[in-house]
Amino acid sequence: MNQPLKGVRILDLSMWWSGPMCTSYLGALGAEIIKLESVQAPDGFRFTLSTPRENWWEFGPQFNSANHNKRGATLNLLDEEGKAYFKKVLEKCDIVIENYTPRVMENFQLTYDVLTQYKKDLIMLSMPAYGKTGPYRDQPGFAYTFEMLSGIAQLNGYQDGKPMTVLGVADVLAGFHAAAALLIALEHRDRTGEGQEIELAQNEGCVNYMGAPIADFILNGENWGRVGNRQPGIAPQGVYRAQGKDSWVAISITSDEEWHSLCQVINEPALLNDERFKTVEGRIAAHDEIDAIISQWTQQDSHHAIASRLQKVGVPAGPVLEVHEMEHDPFLKNMYQEVTRDYVGTHLYPSWPIKWNNERVLHKAPAPLLGQDNEYVFKELLQLSDDEYTSLLEKNIIGDKMLR
Repeated sequence: MNQPLKGVRILDLSMWWSGPMCTSYLGALGAEIIKLESVQAPDGFRFTLSTPRENWWEFGPQFNSANHNKRGATLNLLDEEGKAYFKKVLEKCDIVIENYTPRVMENFQLTYDVLTQYKKDLIMLSMPAYGKTGPYRDQPGFAYTFEMLSGIAQLNGYQDGKPMTVLGVADVLAGFHAAAALLIALEHRDRTGEGQEIELAQNEGCVNYMGAPIADFILNGENWGRVGNRQPGIAPQGVYRAQGKDSWVAISITSDEEWHSLCQVINEPALLNDERFKTVEGRIAAHDEIDAIISQWTQQDSHHAIASRLQKVGVPAGPVLEVHEMEHDPFLKNMYQEVTRDYVGTHLYPSWPIKWNNERVLHKAPAPLLGQDNEYVFKELLQLSDDEYTSLLEKNIIGDKMLR
């Protein structure tokens, strides 16, 4: 595949999901990503959902998923010699990305104003949870807290139930905001020669996502509540039980025409003659009653079969897929890609929902092993001698095994 970002080198200090997902995507588009960790404190995602065993930091499923398309190096930034080598690596890169609280890079004394002394046209993207100013400045944050503070959780859950998180969507939102910002900064640098300091408050990325409910409150005073799988102004809409154990199909009626088609395909012509259901307002008022009728019909066949029958008559519907079904689904199977990695073996992973000149953007490499590319970074890029390299290993400034 054509690699549109070939020649761009990114030094990736980010951890967990938001920053790593951004750089994994840019790596798939051709950028060279050097993921920089330390043997003293590797990326925490290496241990999530993993259990202690030999080299257990290589088995984390979320790390394996979020860090494709990267080289891996280690460097102890708490060590003054390690910090000096960091600046040398930086000179070979176009972009630095980090997603720590602001105090971390300040404590390292590696802020943008310091780093631009070594790389004048540096692009640096920082992803503090809540920005570099304000009362939450030094508070760490994760997707769950962003979803709570941005209003996302307010809308998720059942009527009269508690707010619910949505399993890390905040990280994905922040990651793709970051990718867009970096691409724009690269274009600006190519035109002007100027670098850029970019601040992306991850919580604000989630607020930006909440456009409709925020605008509805601002303009109309309407404060949306939790309505389960329903949505204001649409009925019927929901997830309905299909044939089989814990099998479901999603259906959403957005117009009178779709309502007519639904009634015909489920063989309920009487619904069309009921005055209560002539308008969307009436259908919303009788939503529970309509749902019961739809559910009786959907349970007669599989979720795929029900969705297919509805789609053929123009009714928006889809099977609710469980994770183990996705790689075999006819609409998704071409998105999955085999990736082989030491320790974990060969498995199917989702690639990217982008096609470049009609060719899908695929992963170029598996997630890096801890420190796997130290020789490339320090011997090839920095031209260190064997003795200098060995000295860094002996001092634990670099390495490929986590220090216990």
